[in-house]
Amino acid sequence: MTDFEKDIRRAVAAQSQDPARHETMMKGIREMYEQRMRLVKVITWIGHAVGGVMLLWGLFVLVYSPSLSAKLYGAVFALIGDTFLVLIKLWYWVLNTKYTVLIEVKSLQVQVAELAEKLPATD
Repeated sequence: MTDFEKDIRRAVAAQSQDPARHETMMKGIREMYEQRMRLVKVITWIGHAVGGVMLLWGLFVLVYSPSLSAKLYGAVFALIGDTFLVLIKLWYWVLNTKYTVLIEVKSLQVQVAELAEKLPATD
């Protein structure tokens, strides 16, 4: 084991971090990403509304239209609306996962920075 590894083990063992400071930093990080997620949620709800209206309109045209060309138009429109709903849900899922991972990475960065402050300076 190198001296650096020993220093890290000693710093971790003797770590007495300030919980208030750590919680304040983590709260700031979470709030930053929660603001971004609010926008994503609004866009997702709007996308659900648009996709749902497209799907319902396409099904309405498909069921109640007398001509075959209009029924095809309705089927295509319903399919586009359904695909749009799926894509919006996948987009939300990807961004939600991304922001969750970023929060965890920032948390680790804060912990590493706090640990680095506690390590003895070497020249």
